[in-house]
Amino acid sequence: MKTKLSYLALAAGFAATTMVACKKSDDTIIVIPPSDGQTVTFNGGTGGASAVNAAYVDMSSDKADSVKRASWDLGFYCSADFRVILNNTTSAGAKVLAATDLAAVGATDTIGLTLATSQTAPDPSQLAYFDAINGTITGTVIPAISATATDNKVVVINRGTGGGIAARPWIKAKITRNASGGYTVQYGTITQTTGFTSVDVPKDADYNFKYVTFDGGAIVKVEPKKAEWDFTWGYSVYQADFGGGLVPYNFSDMISVNYLAGVKVASKVYATDVVRNAAYTAFNMDSVNNTTTTVFSTDRWSIGSSWRSTQPATGVKTDRFYVVKDVAGNYYKLKFISMGVNDGGDRGKPVFEYKLIK
Repeated sequence: MKTKLSYLALAAGFAATTMVACKKSDDTIIVIPPSDGQTVTFNGGTGGASAVNAAYVDMSSDKADSVKRASWDLGFYCSADFRVILNNTTSAGAKVLAATDLAAVGATDTIGLTLATSQTAPDPSQLAYFDAINGTITGTVIPAISATATDNKVVVINRGTGGGIAARPWIKAKITRNASGGYTVQYGTITQTTGFTSVDVPKDADYNFKYVTFDGGAIVKVEPKKAEWDFTWGYSVYQADFGGGLVPYNFSDMISVNYLAGVKVASKVYATDVVRNAAYTAFNMDSVNNTTTTVFSTDRWSIGSSWRSTQPATGVKTDRFYVVKDVAGNYYKLKFISMGVNDGGDRGKPVFEYKLIK
């Protein structure tokens, strides 16, 4: 599903920026330069602050693809390490047990577990249920998948109810490496003792992760190829400090950049919206190259929730914009236009603008 791009403007931009060059007498190479920019509305679908969709944006190609947050359960890392992530967009939590046999794990092994966080009474101990918030690939709840099958333990997974996702039965799973160089995941319900579902997941170097759903045991498309997206917007488990240390906390409107593929972000904050607007217009490659005033971060949450406010009313912060270096090395300036009642926007369908810096 595509977001509500201005398709007429997109088509015109495509035609205007497409160049044709002759390689040989009979060969023609079509070279498509990066987009000059666009105004986009995220398609969060239903749910408002708990929008059912997440969206992936690729500024250089003017693409913004939406995907159901609850459409996947595990992501399988496609680079050298063998790592598996939980679905942070549903606030899925997990615990690794001592058992290595799926059939040996039952309901008694889940007594006392919540594998979730509370919005009203979050606790630091609950961070252990979730993958590292900063996204470091070595910080997954599920340990690195061992080449020795018997070393891999059974994992109990709460598929998550964050952002209005309906509760679903917990799952027990065991993940091993397979002979093809990928993963095999076997899983079933907590009380199941036979007939487990098995899915082989190949690695694909074009992607950060390949994804599997426990609904039918299929490989599903979630994020685009790693060279074809810059950031994603949606609901996510994050963290907060209410005075007693960091706790896991569910956030709406979170923006995570494609940090695993090298996307970087610089934040530009000004005294007023008037000053911001003037700076945004004037910002150019000389500004990018000024390392004193433009400092880039590789942090997954370098935008996060900093672009919007929920108090006293929901709306974008008009004193700032962001500079994004994409996977291909293009620089874009990015500002948010609306997202709530304070700016006439629609919660769950924020509007943003980006422009190529030349």
